[in-house]
Amino acid sequence: MSWQAESGAHALTAREDDGRRIVRRLTAGDEEALGMMMESFGGALLQYAHRLVGDRHAAEEICQDALFRAWQQGDEFDQDGHLKAWLFRVARHRAIDCLRRRRSVVVELLLNRPAERAVHPEAEAERAWLTEAIFNALAELPPAYQAVIQLRFFHDMGYREIAECLQIPIGTVKSRLNYGLKGLARILRTRSISLDVLEH
Repeated sequence: MSWQAESGAHALTAREDDGRRIVRRLTAGDEEALGMMMESFGGALLQYAHRLVGDRHAAEEICQDALFRAWQQGDEFDQDGHLKAWLFRVARHRAIDCLRRRRSVVVELLLNRPAERAVHPEAEAERAWLTEAIFNALAELPPAYQAVIQLRFFHDMGYREIAECLQIPIGTVKSRLNYGLKGLARILRTRSISLDVLEH
């Protein structure tokens, strides 16, 4: 196993251990579990919700709702349950409801561009341009491919977590990710952009 693979495996194990520890606190009715969830998952969950709905205030409400629901339903969790995937799934469903109220389309659900950063000299400008190009290309993919790419690369989820979040088999996750990345790389090549990370 390469150093990078071993490091990634250790990081995944650490995240799983954090989730299990919090689940144990939840099932025991520990009031500190809510704070632990916010510390461990709040930032990533808020970022995810913000990408989905494109509105900071709505994203905060979605994030708070997901965390509070987990705290309320803590005694129903399986000790081996994957809390992060559950939280992201709840946030995704709440985001869908939010966007339906706005009469938004599915693509807007799966791909909202993040708030633009302040532009600094050339390197930052080039990075901003490249990010824009990637998001534009991603928007051209089928929504199912967009979802797995976002969860894998923007939110650092493993295959199993993505499968639980989207409620699809792990094999389907891998297949969609493979086809999605190939499609994304193909679109970018038509725009004279080559990203090695997208080439499997």
